[in-house]
Amino acid sequence: MTLRAALKDFVPPAIVRIVRRFSGRGIRFEGNFPTWRDAQQASGGYDHEEIVRRVYESECKVMSGEAADERDSALFDTVQFSIPVMAALARIACMLNGRLRVLDFGGAFGGMYRQYRAFGLPEVLSWNVVEQPEFVRLGRAFENKELRFFTSFEEVVTGGLPDVLLLSSVMQYLENPFEVLRKILATGVSHVVIDRTPIFDAEHDLLTVQRVPAAIYKASYPCWIFSRASLLRNFEQNYRMVAAFTDSANPWQGPGVKFDLAGFMFDRKI
Repeated sequence: MTLRAALKDFVPPAIVRIVRRFSGRGIRFEGNFPTWRDAQQASGGYDHEEIVRRVYESECKVMSGEAADERDSALFDTVQFSIPVMAALARIACMLNGRLRVLDFGGAFGGMYRQYRAFGLPEVLSWNVVEQPEFVRLGRAFENKELRFFTSFEEVVTGGLPDVLLLSSVMQYLENPFEVLRKILATGVSHVVIDRTPIFDAEHDLLTVQRVPAAIYKASYPCWIFSRASLLRNFEQNYRMVAAFTDSANPWQGPGVKFDLAGFMFDRKI
């Protein structure tokens, strides 16, 4: 099986774009499921086409100057910076004298790229978003000499290995997140930045169902809450942790557990 075939089905569901940062009240996490299929059967699903349309229309308003930023279809009059991610990317860009190539896995329409440029950081050699086909088709309208959209990781690496893998609020919505992670790390990417990922202190990961209130978008779908130990185990052999951080919000309540939205920065060992 090619890398393209192995990864093409792993990009997360589009519903993530509306609620992936857990913005809004009333989001619930229910149940402890043994398999992804069990969690899917307990979920209500989502309207893929409607979500893509809403996010695309909001992104168009940002591009036309009607809003300063868009996050999961919500519009803002100021840019909603992820400061830890900006700091991590600025550090790597300095190490590379500004010659930075980014793989933004599950990056929607490139919102993190817009943050990077609005923060006043150096131009990048390339910012490559890997997404579902419909996001890629519409995202082509936003491409420039730096920003590009792809449906598979393999398409990105044919043009050169990226310097940094960015995983922002995406791993928890993948059926086999560590399988995807290991496949990408096996290419030897030098830096990894993870942001807003559910983490708790336990020996095993917890598979639950995330339910979103109708006020945001009525939907429910499987969601992982990762054991800190199991996540970090994927990096022990070849990567060094540079920093770890958590979202400023209070811990979230899962089914019988509390968890944080955590982030990490890793450098590949020489």
